Amino acid sequence: MGNAPSSRMPALTKVTPNEFDEKTKMPRELKELDISLSGLRITVPLSSSGQLTLDHVSSWETAAACDPKAQLARTVLSHSDIRSALTSRSARVFDQHVFNNVIDFKTGPVTNQKSSGRCWLFATTNVLRYNIMKKFRLKEFELSQVSQYFCCVMALIDINFRTVLSLLLGQAQQS
Repeated sequence: MGNAPSSRMPALTKVTPNEFDEKTKMPRELKELDISLSGLRITVPLSSSGQLTLDHVSSWETAAACDPKAQLARTVLSHSDIRSALTSRSARVFDQHVFNNVIDFKTGPVTNQKSSGRCWLFATTNVLRYNIMKKFRLKEFELSQVSQYFCCVMALIDINFRTVLSLLLGQAQQS
């Protein structure tokens, strides 16, 4: 969670009817990729015993080295992140998240939970802190996450204690 305001996104580019295949309900770019991938032949040249040998791996490597599509895929994947290489442009254009509300959320430095596992508590106190600072026109204010975490732990201990007690009383009545 940062305290920098969001900026306006550029206008969305919509997928035109020419770029969308009504039969498959997918963008044409994905349809073309699907067609090109359907032409790939997957063979399983295992030995009669079912073992995978170095000769099999070597033959697959040779076949991949002769295939221009495999060479292109290797080049792209060796020079870029796999997620960005496999992301469809039309899908990114179609599924943009646009935030058009800018919130004036200036509370000073954001508190850091480090690795305590209490992000829910830090997020809540940061939001509450903002509202308190705004209501009382304070420049600086901080809520203690430690005392609130203590109360939370005490409530959990109480719940566990009551559960154990009810189990023990239930067993004593059955005996």
